[in-house]
Amino acid sequence: MQSLARVHAALDGDGTVDVVMDARDLLARLTTPRDACLVVDPALITPDDVANIASNIAEFPRAIIAYSSVTTAALESAVVLAQSTAARFVFRGTPNERSALERALLFAPDSELGPTLLAILNGSMSRLPTGLRERVATLFRNGDGPASPDALAAASKLSRRSLDRHLAEAGLVTARRLIDAARVTSAYRAITTSRTPLVRVATMLGYKAQRTLDSQLNIILHTTSGKLRVDPLPYAEAARRLARCLTVREPQPARGTLRPRRVADSGITTLKLVSDDNHTPPARRTASRDR
Repeated sequence: MQSLARVHAALDGDGTVDVVMDARDLLARLTTPRDACLVVDPALITPDDVANIASNIAEFPRAIIAYSSVTTAALESAVVLAQSTAARFVFRGTPNERSALERALLFAPDSELGPTLLAILNGSMSRLPTGLRERVATLFRNGDGPASPDALAAASKLSRRSLDRHLAEAGLVTARRLIDAARVTSAYRAITTSRTPLVRVATMLGYKAQRTLDSQLNIILHTTSGKLRVDPLPYAEAARRLARCLTVREPQPARGTLRPRRVADSGITTLKLVSDDNHTPPARRTASRDR
């Protein structure tokens, strides 16, 4: 009952909770895909129950949160759950228990958006090395994984340079943009269907302010968090915009052209020539202009 009370507290009135105490009843309810997230205690279910749950989840996708103490009774079922599902684990008694549970519930991945996006990106994904492909798929399907380009490279057993090269060869954008898009994808359900204040959503995502989140949303989905909450994009359209953001690179200036560079607060624009040979480029030319 203590765990149930903590789940209610973490939801803070956002959504409803159906309590199921019997594994057979739970399996029957899983055939009705009306809930967004399943929270289970591995200590209360057997490995056989977990296998049946995993089979149902494959047919009727939904997010899973395993919320339990670290005990012998929970260990075997927890291992099977980790091996057969994409469950997020939150352990009772840890210092970050409350915040981890709040994040897991708020950012429970949507069962439709991530898979739809990955289906659109299938051609590019198929050109990635296996390890990197699995990490990227996990980022978008489960909303969980490395939070920086360096961490993504390490998790994929690649150097940072190799990571960028493989992404480019597959027709994908930079690792940083990819991770930013994965973060937006993980928060899509929270933005569009929850009543959690948007400033709190932004903070829990790691942004300093809501306007920072809106800046990312504008780049990736061409909208803001406020507009999304009032008028959510259909999943197909959101996935299409995400896919375009992940496969369209910024155009690079052609060699031998001038690139303007603004010097802040100086009223001066410098023009740097990009040379197409190996010689030292011509000296920088500076042109002043009136404000």
